[in-house]
Amino acid sequence: MRRPGGGRGVRTGERGAPASEAEQTALRAAVLLRGGVPASRVFPLLAKEWAEGSAERGIADRVAEGTDAVEALAAAGGPEWRILAVAWDIAERTGAPLAPALERVGAAFTALTELRARRSVLLSAPRATVRLVAGLPLLAILMGALLGFDPLGVLLTPGGAVLLALGGLLLLLGVLWARRLTREVEREDRVVGLELELMWIALGGGAPPGAALRQLADSADRVRAEWVRFDELCAEGRVRSVLRVAEEVGAPLGPMLLEEADAERLREQSELERSAERLGVRVLIPLGVCVLPSFVALGVLPVLFSMLGGLSLG
Repeated sequence: MRRPGGGRGVRTGERGAPASEAEQTALRAAVLLRGGVPASRVFPLLAKEWAEGSAERGIADRVAEGTDAVEALAAAGGPEWRILAVAWDIAERTGAPLAPALERVGAAFTALTELRARRSVLLSAPRATVRLVAGLPLLAILMGALLGFDPLGVLLTPGGAVLLALGGLLLLLGVLWARRLTREVEREDRVVGLELELMWIALGGGAPPGAALRQLADSADRVRAEWVRFDELCAEGRVRSVLRVAEEVGAPLGPMLLEEADAERLREQSELERSAERLGVRVLIPLGVCVLPSFVALGVLPVLFSMLGGLSLG
């Protein structure tokens, strides 16, 4: 995870995950601003690098037509673009430096990209287990046929049809059950700790905490940024909690906000690790309860009856 003002430019995540469009836009714009390019010239310059029909080119075209940069970003679609619009709006309205704000938002998007890549790696083993075990009934039928038995002939008898229906139903239930468990870990992503970082941006213009908090809420509401949780801005929320602690101990508020945001992402990473470990065990339940009995009904019993001399289940 990068610190604000750290790496500049475009890169992939630590695990080779490709950067999102919003992440690239934030970091490229920050590079131009650091180089002395006015904010009004950022999108026309970036438009030269963007392909026709891309979300970024749409933003540049809207800005060229006279649309405000915040509105153009928010209209690009997707929650990441709206977060970028919130950061841009806060920086413009409070007078906070725009380049560090975009760098910090770009770093947050990078953390999300790396989290998605890490989740994909952690879930690859449970997914492979489900696919492998779900294919066992068909594999058993194929092996029985290769060994000279006739499991398909048994399954086509009236009694075999019962086995086929029962085994197919169990197999379907087991696979759906396992996929449901996997989807619980694959919940919709969002960048955690955003409220803390956006508060840090709002304070960058010198506004007092109360005014900065109101500006954050107004900007998030203006662009309908769904990743900003307004309950975190309330009295019992994380942002207010950090404000109280900083006031009590007399510590600088900005660094505390960023450290807490980083800590939120570390907790999210740890929770992902634990969820993936639990999934590796929990996914065995539908496999044992549904898929393995399906394997017996579709693969073992037809071969067994065929071995016993073509016993008809009818």
